[in-house]
Amino acid sequence: MKNLKWIFILLLTGLLATACTPTATSTPTSATTTESTTAATPTLAPVNETPLAEDATAVPTPTNNAEPTAVPNTNDLLTTVQNALPANAFDGLAVLPLNAPNGELPLWVVHSQGFRNFDIDPVPSHFVAIYTWQNNTWQELAHQELNNLDENNFGPDYLYEEGVTQVDIDPAYVWLAIDGGVGAHGGTFQLLRFDGTTMHLEVTGNSASPGIGYLEDLNGDGTAELILRLHDFYVFCYACGVRYLNFGVYTWDAVNERMLEVTLQPMLMGQQGHPTRQPTNRAVELANAGLWPEALTQIEEAERLAAESDEPTDTFTLTWDAALIRLYNQAYQAELNHAPFPLLTKIFYGDYAAALDIMRNYSNEQLFSPTPAVTQGTVAEGNEPWLADYILQQTNAAIAVQPELAAAYYFRAWAIYLNNLADPQIAVDLQHAAVLNPDEPLFTQTGQPAVQRIQFQPGATAAQLTGQLQPGEVAVYVLAAQAGQQMSVMLNNPNPNAHLTVRDAQGDFLDGQMSPTFWQGELPETGDYVIRVYAEETAADYALQIIIPQRITFDSGAISATVEGDVATHESDDYILAAQAGQAMTVNITSPTSNVLLTIVGADGIPLTNGNMSGATSWQGELPATQDYTLRAIGTLEPSSYTLTVTIE
Repeated sequence: MKNLKWIFILLLTGLLATACTPTATSTPTSATTTESTTAATPTLAPVNETPLAEDATAVPTPTNNAEPTAVPNTNDLLTTVQNALPANAFDGLAVLPLNAPNGELPLWVVHSQGFRNFDIDPVPSHFVAIYTWQNNTWQELAHQELNNLDENNFGPDYLYEEGVTQVDIDPAYVWLAIDGGVGAHGGTFQLLRFDGTTMHLEVTGNSASPGIGYLEDLNGDGTAELILRLHDFYVFCYACGVRYLNFGVYTWDAVNERMLEVTLQPMLMGQQGHPTRQPTNRAVELANAGLWPEALTQIEEAERLAAESDEPTDTFTLTWDAALIRLYNQAYQAELNHAPFPLLTKIFYGDYAAALDIMRNYSNEQLFSPTPAVTQGTVAEGNEPWLADYILQQTNAAIAVQPELAAAYYFRAWAIYLNNLADPQIAVDLQHAAVLNPDEPLFTQTGQPAVQRIQFQPGATAAQLTGQLQPGEVAVYVLAAQAGQQMSVMLNNPNPNAHLTVRDAQGDFLDGQMSPTFWQGELPETGDYVIRVYAEETAADYALQIIIPQRITFDSGAISATVEGDVATHESDDYILAAQAGQAMTVNITSPTSNVLLTIVGADGIPLTNGNMSGATSWQGELPATQDYTLRAIGTLEPSSYTLTVTIE
């Protein structure tokens, strides 16, 4: 009978353990697989990385010889924990049996799951707690809150039932990985270590995308490292899918009992003269500049030299540098398999030759444009300012360590153009690229339209330019102006095939009155402005006029102001002043031969007088509206000096 009793107890224990075992995790995904914008169940280990041990959730058995006096009931454990929490604090609780270190009592972990309740004040924190069954009762051994860890790290708002898993790093301890969710699609991760009495928060991190952490033996020593995906998922937008890769790598430092973050490090002076030092340090330099393929070539050379050398080698530095460089190379190669905008991903990877292959599909006229052909119809369209900033970041770093990289100068020139097409550095970088590689047509035949800077003559308020364009050709003009100035740009007697655009230096269109041959408005900031004249299907002659009136202001208490100027034949000087409806205004222009005429036009476009038609040199009357008024001194058959007087009462 005694034997039958024990058989019954053992069978019941197995049944209860099976009932308490959580659902197996879903099929792992690769570290470089594009994450969904919906919160799918995260997995800790991608397919090509070390999976969690299959028995990680097996029901523990006592490791001492004590005869159990009762079968532990995990439902009772969950009830006990639930009763100590505020009502409806979480969607639920979950229990996970643990593999305890040899000689230790059996252990279970209880953790919150689902959403935490934001209607409770204070909002409850997700948690994990470790329990053991001893003396016929559940005993809590350790408890860890997961939210509000510090000002830079926050815990999960959501935990899946499978979001807490036991992982294998050092068998002397119990290790728990917590993969959670936050916000619309963000992810959180914590790694906990339980030493038998205390829970230690070893690593914590968060990201804009779920599934942050996974385990992989990077350096081949038989112990898995923790790798966090800390990528920039908002290069353009989260849904755009372009990512700038960044990993946090942690290895277990058993001597100091801590998780140690591993980063790229050069070999120190102790290896001075060692054959591996130069290629190792060059590899680190290239990697830090985002030139990952060349960094891999250098670190492989360092490994070859280390294998051939009889001198002692700093294997710790060499091994970890090689592991990290391979991690990024493999990740970027996988990223390129599904990159939504490969051009930028190749530049992130540092493969400028492959990036140039993409640019060669277009002419430089198509590339050096406010709407470059390479971005049209892609996720980069409309995001050109961000594209330019990332390319500048990468090319500046690359040129600093590899000043002979011609393609980096070309891409930097293109990025500068996207930010400010009038920047003189564009021509400097294009010339540098051509000198370094004169056989590359993209460098030597830039096709970028020549930029002509407009400068008004001293005292002038207008400039006129003429030109001729071939079909599809564009003329680019740049002029500097002040914030708040009024500017008018027009094609006089325009060819029907010619039209113009006016933009700021960043390539943005300006607000104002506009048509294909005219623009007028107030300039928003001090700086350069870009005027482009286009010819479409046929050649076009054009006459371009730019007017920036000089603003007239009265001294304090004065009711009149006088300005003097010189006007060329058939040209004009423009002045602008603000006045109110109902005020009486008198304007007189005097000149030696009375041949400088007067035109006055309100900002509403209604003329008060037209000197070209009436020959007027003065005007007096009541102002019809509160607005700016333009006063134009018009030259006739010969150049002349003039004096313009305005009185407003």
